Amino acid sequence: MRVEIENPLCRVPVSIILDDSCPVVNLSHFWVKLRHRVGRATEAVAEGMPVEIPVSFVRKFGEWCAEHGVKGKFSFVPMPAGLGTIDLGLPGFSKSHLDEWIDAAKEIIWPNFDFTPEMITHCQVVDLTDWTMTEEWEQDEWASRPVPADTLASYIAAALRILHNIDIPAEGVTSPGAFASKCLEAYGEANLWAQKEVNGNPRPFFFCEVYHRPEDPLPFPKLYSLDREAGECCVGIVGGTGDWFAGWEGNNRAAIHSPDLCITEDLQGGRVPQLVAAGCPAIMVSHWPGFYFGGEEVGFNIFKTVVARVNRLPNILWMKTSEIARYWMARAMARVEVVGDGCRIVSPMACERFTVRLSPARPGDWRAGGKPLKRAPDAGKLAAGSWAVDGDDVIASVDLQPGETAILRAG
Repeated sequence: MRVEIENPLCRVPVSIILDDSCPVVNLSHFWVKLRHRVGRATEAVAEGMPVEIPVSFVRKFGEWCAEHGVKGKFSFVPMPAGLGTIDLGLPGFSKSHLDEWIDAAKEIIWPNFDFTPEMITHCQVVDLTDWTMTEEWEQDEWASRPVPADTLASYIAAALRILHNIDIPAEGVTSPGAFASKCLEAYGEANLWAQKEVNGNPRPFFFCEVYHRPEDPLPFPKLYSLDREAGECCVGIVGGTGDWFAGWEGNNRAAIHSPDLCITEDLQGGRVPQLVAAGCPAIMVSHWPGFYFGGEEVGFNIFKTVVARVNRLPNILWMKTSEIARYWMARAMARVEVVGDGCRIVSPMACERFTVRLSPARPGDWRAGGKPLKRAPDAGKLAAGSWAVDGDDVIASVDLQPGETAILRAG
């Protein structure tokens, strides 16, 4: 008998990343104005960009995603464009308005999305000694050269603390642009330290890379600072598409794309079916201002079409980025061995819907940890706590707990 770890429930994770999102303000408006003010090149113009993205859109987006099973990652820039920190207030916007926006996002979006800082300002680097902005930029200088490890770790921790102050223990972080991309090993180590320091989280993730070109490798999650004995790791989540919705600016009609780039109407073409066929997480990338698009909701409407098509695929599973990260950690950390008519799994961490294929194996009274597993009609209908026959194999899925779990056929 052989034992192989499968994707969760034998399905392929899909997810959506929303970047450049932050409470109340439209980051693109302030980013472009600041960029022009300090003489940094950009072709984007702030004219036509709204100052705010309203709480009504937060509710509309979050409710629609919940109704359609959508999960992903949603940025919470802690100090958008240096205006102020979202835990203390944004000058020019009332505290009650800010709190209403944050509360709505936490209530409606957060259940299905990870909230992450997109470092501190998504603009200029902050001097943590006095919280003034320096001349360097998070997505320029801090993307083009390595950042000292202690500096990077303290900076990430500062971003996490702002979210922690509004009762958001962020599971991961997001790079503004290519922030910290020059040394991803150091980035993973710094993020792990910061997460343990602020949130007591030994298994975080970061989002920095996107592989969407034909010549790119498949965008499988990457593991950094893996310590099986301690049960610690940081995962690099890799996006699998470009922003093929409506771009980051939110007013650039040249950035509007066809849903066919993600998935065609016949479900055969586009990037998502390609990734699903390879068993690789299909993580789409987008930007909050482009979804809103000055109230036209251009990006959001394209996304709705994409979701309607993706949800017709038979073997996908919407997951938050933290859920994908934890599954790939568990895959790497778990020790699986054949024992009698089944297998034994030893893991330092919990993992929902942990799925194994036993090949060949016979139907029978399959149990996990001595408790009966329910037989599913087929592999496509697996759930945690069940097993199914797939040809000559048996596939079993369990909510894995730390320690030892035996999956055995009792008869």
